Order: sequence, then C-alpha cells, then structure tokens
Amino acid sequence: MSGMTYTLKERIGDPSLFCGRKQEMELLLEWSENIPREISKSRALLGRRKSGKTAIMQRLFNILWNRNGRIIPFYFEVLDFDRWLLDFSDDYFRTFLSQYLSFKTRTLLPADNSPRKMAELKDIGKTIGNHNVLRNIETFQEYYEAGKVDNAMNWAFGAPARFAGEENLFFLVMIDEIQFMTKYIFRDREYNVRAHNLPGAFHGLVESKIAPMLVSGSYIGWMTQMIRTMFVGGRLKQTEISPKLTFAEGMEAVYRYAEYYRVPITDESAYAINVLTQSDPFYIAALFRSDWPHRDFTSIAGVTRTLEFEVLNRKGELFATWSEYIDSTTKEVNDKYAKKILLFLSRERYKEFTRIEIGDYLGGELDDVQLEDRLKTLEYGNLITRGTSNFRFSGIPDDILDLIFRQLYQEEIDQVKPDVGAELAAKVKDLEKDRKSLLGKLKELKGRMLEFIIYRELNRYVREDGIIKNFRQRLRPISRLEVQQENKMEEILTAVSTSKFEMVWMNYYIQVPATTTAAEIDVLVEGAEEDNYCWTLVFEMKNRDEKYLPTMAEAKSFVTKLNMVKQWLEQKDKEIRFICPVYFSANGFEPGIETWLHQHGVFTTDMERWETA
Repeated sequence: MSGMTYTLKERIGDPSLFCGRKQEMELLLEWSENIPREISKSRALLGRRKSGKTAIMQRLFNILWNRNGRIIPFYFEVLDFDRWLLDFSDDYFRTFLSQYLSFKTRTLLPADNSPRKMAELKDIGKTIGNHNVLRNIETFQEYYEAGKVDNAMNWAFGAPARFAGEENLFFLVMIDEIQFMTKYIFRDREYNVRAHNLPGAFHGLVESKIAPMLVSGSYIGWMTQMIRTMFVGGRLKQTEISPKLTFAEGMEAVYRYAEYYRVPITDESAYAINVLTQSDPFYIAALFRSDWPHRDFTSIAGVTRTLEFEVLNRKGELFATWSEYIDSTTKEVNDKYAKKILLFLSRERYKEFTRIEIGDYLGGELDDVQLEDRLKTLEYGNLITRGTSNFRFSGIPDDILDLIFRQLYQEEIDQVKPDVGAELAAKVKDLEKDRKSLLGKLKELKGRMLEFIIYRELNRYVREDGIIKNFRQRLRPISRLEVQQENKMEEILTAVSTSKFEMVWMNYYIQVPATTTAAEIDVLVEGAEEDNYCWTLVFEMKNRDEKYLPTMAEAKSFVTKLNMVKQWLEQKDKEIRFICPVYFSANGFEPGIETWLHQHGVFTTDMERWETA
C-alpha cells in the first residue's frame, strides 16, 4: 500500500514506531514552511544520545520529500570514525547530489542510505538533462583528483546554497552529529592533523536564507562550546530536545511498542512502564527488547524485575549504553572527586547547587580552578548541566541514569552498594496502593489516546479473523436520507461487516499525484489483498468535550480528504469496491453537522456507542 514514502530509511525501523514529538514536529514544520519566505534562521537541536534527534530529522526529511514542494531536504550524518577531509568532502557532495536527484526524479534512495557513485549521478544528470549537475560534478572532480582539499571541501559544503541560487530552489540542510567534525576529520591522509575547527567552514553558509541549516549534537556541552567558538553572533538558534515524551505520548509509545513486539501487556503494567521510564521511548523500547529470559510485562512486579535486569546486568542494553556513555567522560577526569561530584548531583538531580556548595561537599579538598575544571569536563560530557547561572550546577533529571551511575560508583566512593531492586519496588508500591486512582488515571489517558485505542483494537482483529466485530451496531443511527443514498450506505455496511482486512495504519499520510500537499488519515484500514479489487476504511477522530464538538469546517475538511483517498486508491489500477468513512467524535455531534455528514456518505460514532455495542 503506497502511502507516505519513506525514501530515507529511518533508523527507528518501522515508521509506526515514531511516537509523540508533536510539539517538536509542529515547530520544525512551521519553521521549514517559512524557508521560501526567506525568514527561517538556522537551528541547532541539542539533546543527549538516544533523545530522538535523528528520528526527528529523518522524519522531517521524509515529510518534506513527500510534499514535493519548494523545499528540498538534505540529510547528512557525521559518523564517529576517522576520515580524511578530502574523502569526507566526496561523501558529503555525493550524498547531496543523491538526495537532490532522488527528489527531482521521485526515485527512492538506496536502502542503506549510502550515496550513489559519481558515475551513476552523472548518468542520472544526463538522463534528465540537468547540465548544472554535470557542471558541478566536473568541477568537484577536478579538485578531488588534483588533491585540492580546501577547494573540494568548499565546493561540496557550498553545494546546497549554490544549487538553490542557480535553480531558484530552496534547501533544508540537515547535519546530524556535527560536533564529530571537530574530532574525527583530518586534513592529511595519515590522520595526523585534526581538522578541529571544521564546522567553522559553515560559518557563512549557516546564514543562508535559501538553504538554512538544521544541525544536531548529542553532547550538549561539546555542542554549546562549538557553537560559541565557530558560530559566533547567534548564527544558530538553539532548540533543546528532551529525551522524554509527554506522559500521554509515553503511554502511546508503551502500547505501540508492545503491539509491534507482540508482547502481552496489561493497562496497569503499561502505566508502570511509563512511570518507571519517565516516558522515555529509548527506555521503553529497550525493555521490550530485553534479553532477560524471564521478562514479563503482564504484571507490575514483572515490569520491575525486567527493568532491574536491564539496569544491573552488564548484558542489559540500558546498562551497556549508559556505562559506555559515562566511561567516555569520566576517564578524562578519572579521580574520586569527579565521581563524587557526579554521584552528589545525580542523587539530588532535581535541585541546583552552587560551586561553593559542591566544594563544601568535597570537604574543600579542591581549589576553585581544580573544581571548575572537573565541573566543565562533566558538563562537556553531558553528565551534569549548568544551572540558571554559570555558578550553579545540577544533575541529569533521569532516574534510570542515576541508578546506573550509582551501580557503577556508589560502592567505590561511599562503600555502600545500592539496592536497585528495592528502590524500583518502592516506586511501584505507590502505584498499587490506590488502585481506584490508578484506574481513573488510565481511563483519562486512554480517552486522550482515541486514535491509538482504535488502532490497537483493529490490529487485534487482524490477528483473529480480520473482521470488525459488531461494526453496524457500533455506529450511530443514520439520519433520514434519500432512498438511493440510504441503499448505498447500507451496501457499504454489509460489505464492511463481511470483508476481511489485513493492515491498519495510524496517522497515515497519502499523497495524490500532481499535488504538493499530503493528507493525514487518523486511522486507515486496508482490505485484504485481491487481484482486481481494493477497499479501505477511513477514520477521522475527535476527542473534545461537549462544548467543542466537530465544526462544519472540520466536517467539510474530512470530506475533502475522502476525495483525496479516492484519487489515491485509483493509482492502484484496481476497481474500488468501496470506501467506508467513519467520523468518530468521542462526545457526539451537533445535529445539523451529523446530518450533513450522513448526506455525504459519512458514518458517525461516539465513544459510548463504540464501546457498548
């Protein structure tokens, strides 16, 4: 089924595993939409490892690619291994051309996201008659073959802005983990002379309004220092990316990952997972991927034991990930004072401390210069954060990271071994104390996750027999209509009640040829594959209280979407058996608007009707 095309293979894996990030995506989409107005200032996304920056950038790339509008996305990841600057420039230039030509020809990128060879790029340029591509390749190859490192670098880095100017286009240049340029790129083939100020090559390009940049970095202290040094004058607007989702988004992530990994789960254990992981999608995914042979998510106790394994066991993904992260910083100041600072600030991670208070905790054994040196190193490695002033510091507000810190160092520093199992058990004990309150919170959260609740239920039917149970009874009564319209809707009802479906999609994008806009479908159901026929079930979801029921404008917008769905299905070269649209408003409809929807062939339902049928 061809919906949104994921031409850039996303590292997250299955696209449905991209959860939440509503606020961040809305911010970046609004910002990118302003690029053709030439008012979008370049940005830097700052967030620690596993905070979702790459997922956000890659999803933004795919959305812009699918829109096929005036903005061409370019995504490049800087990897953490040594490269010669000339070869690095070649990779950068070929990646840019590969993605540019993918956009222009509407062809997919290689599955591994690797850039095409120069000969392939030349052939594509010749095929589409783009002489600008051919001229740019010729110039770059002259520099490359002559070993002119600086010329090749400048030509490669300047390509997006140059193409934008020459072809009256706009680009969004995304560079993931840009801070690695300062450490892993060398000016000589022998890797002796590090190009430590390489990001400064973008100093002027970052101010381009026709090809603005979106860069990211996983070590906030490192990134902040680099921005201050190489992008002076506020050239990059800093945007922090939290590793945590909102609590409601975290609940959706728990259910979605459980669905994807086909792991049995209860509502109570889902709530416990979300609380214990602080709605962190990396932690949630790691739990469901756990190699512990006794993992269990059907009870709160089972969740606690599984998380305990991941935090304590050196084979656990969480322990392995964060111990590597911590070691990479603490080895730079491998003494008891740095570890004591780390433990102290982590233990009181929701509170700020002045440098004087931290020095007092250490017994005054370090002078101001020594103390500041250790604080800077820990901040640079993103293990502590600078507070509301340069004189204040705090720990990382992450409960699991704190457990791993203490598992590594507490016994060495304080001669006390932490009892992680007991601490986790104490956290969930409060959840189980007031079961009535827990169930109330679950009901409230599920009400705000209407799309996912329906998506999850329909997926369960797919695993059973592919037919929606009591579909007719779950819909509100149809208004009195003309006989022909009533008969048509009755035929669709009969067909849905007896037709098997095999795929369910949520927040699904469809693109109609010759348009620059994509329609997002809240829940879309695809009928079982047939040789000559296709059909689909389309849900629009609204979950607002009685004062804010669906408006006529929203009803008309949904009917417009249905016209796009019809055009989209026609691309399949199969006869359309039916399109069954359902407008699901949790708390009902205004009578006039519901009648209008029925007149336009749209079925309606609400939460009470759907759940009690």
